[in-house]
Amino acid sequence: MDTKKWWKDKNVWLRYVMAFLGTCGVCYLGSIAGMEHASFSIMSVPVMILLTRLLAWTEKQLKETEDKRQLGRRVKYAAIVSFLFSVTMIAGYQLQSFGMTGLGVRGKALVLLRSASLSVAVFPFANIFFTVVEKIPSGSPLQGQQAGRKAWKVFGISTAAIFLCLIPVWLAYYPAIMSYDFHRQIGEASKGFAWFWPYQPIAHTWVIWLFLQVGYACGNLQTGMACMALFQMLVYSLVTGYACAFLYRILRKRWAVVAGILFFGVFPLNSVLVLCATKDILFGTLFLLFILLMAECFFFSEGKRQAVMAVFLLLEGSLMMQFRNNCIYAVAVFGVLWALAAAKREKLKVILLCVLLVAGGKGTGMAIKAAIGTELEIAKVEMYSVPIQQFARVGYYHGGELDDETWQLLNRYVPQECWEDYYPPISDGIKGIVAVTTFYENWDGHLGQLLTDWIQLGIRYPNEYIDAFLELTRGYWFLDDRSYAECLGYGTEGRLGTIYTHNIAFFDDGSEIRHESKFPWLEAQLEKIVSGNTYYNWPVISLLFRSAFYLWALLLIWIVFLYRRQKRQAVFCLFPLLYMGTMLLGPVVQMRYVFPIMLSLPVLAGLLMISEE
Repeated sequence: MDTKKWWKDKNVWLRYVMAFLGTCGVCYLGSIAGMEHASFSIMSVPVMILLTRLLAWTEKQLKETEDKRQLGRRVKYAAIVSFLFSVTMIAGYQLQSFGMTGLGVRGKALVLLRSASLSVAVFPFANIFFTVVEKIPSGSPLQGQQAGRKAWKVFGISTAAIFLCLIPVWLAYYPAIMSYDFHRQIGEASKGFAWFWPYQPIAHTWVIWLFLQVGYACGNLQTGMACMALFQMLVYSLVTGYACAFLYRILRKRWAVVAGILFFGVFPLNSVLVLCATKDILFGTLFLLFILLMAECFFFSEGKRQAVMAVFLLLEGSLMMQFRNNCIYAVAVFGVLWALAAAKREKLKVILLCVLLVAGGKGTGMAIKAAIGTELEIAKVEMYSVPIQQFARVGYYHGGELDDETWQLLNRYVPQECWEDYYPPISDGIKGIVAVTTFYENWDGHLGQLLTDWIQLGIRYPNEYIDAFLELTRGYWFLDDRSYAECLGYGTEGRLGTIYTHNIAFFDDGSEIRHESKFPWLEAQLEKIVSGNTYYNWPVISLLFRSAFYLWALLLIWIVFLYRRQKRQAVFCLFPLLYMGTMLLGPVVQMRYVFPIMLSLPVLAGLLMISEE
């Protein structure tokens, strides 16, 4: 028997087996995604044929790679990404179709096995992705006096262009989009500083108060809110103009500037969100500025200039943390990881900078609170969103079969009367009930007992704990998720789709700040997208409107940094990853929470072009 022919035949049969496994994974995915009897369908035959050919082409390409060490690295990374993607698709569609993932050890094992099968079909595409990544050139960015003049010119043009692009949207939503938590904050701002509640960042409530005073001075509160929208637009345009100039310094291409202007100024999610009077807009803008200043420290500065940029970073970071209460935790953990990864000669400077950042953020917050004079404390119930949902899910599915001891334990934390109100994608409903019933008696200040009871119940009902967390965060990791855009409904009448654009600027006396569009046609077109979710019907492009797309893009950029051995970039990228880690503990997935990452992605992707040297 010809040994070579035997080995060749063996590889062919192995390829057929792998193609069959991949087809099983694809068919299972199709069946839970809504295609009935996908495995029995005749369509499974061409799927297997195409997959066999694709695997053969991939095998040939891999054999042509001369550097065997690099080959092994590419296969490993492609396999990891393929499996992660497959797990999210299988688990996501199970949750979306059945309301739960596979039950018990067997069910979870089947999720992993089916994901492994599906990853066979995904692997060729992941291999192509990393092949392309290897070819991305890297070099030194523009520097020097001439580069500075060009960068300033790009900054000026970009800032003006982005601001001009936003004006029609501002007219469409005149005076501003007063939604989300605005109703609570406008009430506090109208009553005075003593009513400022840290449930929302006090700094942002003060901004609303400031422009409310402008409205009172002008004799028209609409004018005050219109000025607030213009202020946000100006700050946003300046920072994103800086981002365009930053990208030009790296890429040295005009198309990068044009693409940046279109993304920051025209893309509907960005241009509409900028008009929202919610804390996430100023925070997202300051978050991008923090990323840019940190990049200056990491890649563009040495000596005295680096010290100056560090001061700017410290001041800006302290301000940024005032607009998001959870951001300080990401900064603290990032500081520890940055210090561990830093070279010996840089460790002391990094530790000092990060300690000053955390102290600056905390100290600035305390100073603002003291200056305003409010004695109200921050609402701690928000940080317990995940365990509240886990308790509620146990009660929802097993409330009628609990023994007395377990019933009492569960009722101690989440009242029995609200178990039936459990709603997987958002915890606000039950969280609000817990806040006024059991929180101060059994949650706040009872961490030890809470942790003990939480673990005890979780051991008994692990499926509910896992699925409650996955349901609450599904919009961050499942690319076909719709809950982030539908959790309170959607449609142009209610204006509660991907972005909430309904007006809730009401005062306690029943008066309101009215929304009066100055450009109704444009508002109607934008409402079809951000409230009516018409992008569901746009192939491929619809991915740009999905919250999970931006989290996947962030994760892939970080993985690419690791793959290309760009250590400084990989450490740099940990900050936005850690920030999003804090968001996984939040009460709901909404597009505004992803806004900081959306803005930062072009800059993070641009860092791929900077040489590690």
